[in-house]
Amino acid sequence: MLCLSLCFLEPSMTHVYEVPYFPEEDLGWPVRVDGRVVARCGSRYDALMTAMNNAAAEGGDASIGIEGADGVWRPFGSDAKRPARVPRMPARRFSVVR
Repeated sequence: MLCLSLCFLEPSMTHVYEVPYFPEEDLGWPVRVDGRVVARCGSRYDALMTAMNNAAAEGGDASIGIEGADGVWRPFGSDAKRPARVPRMPARRFSVVR
């Protein structure tokens, strides 16, 4: 696993670890918390594992947001499973524009 941890977080706060679908420009996949990059990883899989390990180490309040290939961010628990109660999303209409 090739990851570089960049900072430490306060353990008393609730955190959402964010892992994007695409890497940043030649920098690898970032793992973000509150908009700050807390780790950089060589692969998306390593970024997901880093987010899961950090969220699990924090306990039940931490969660993970993972961006899908469609650009939609989805919430997951620290065990990388979907939460039992996902808030309802408003209906969205898409139109094809060329």
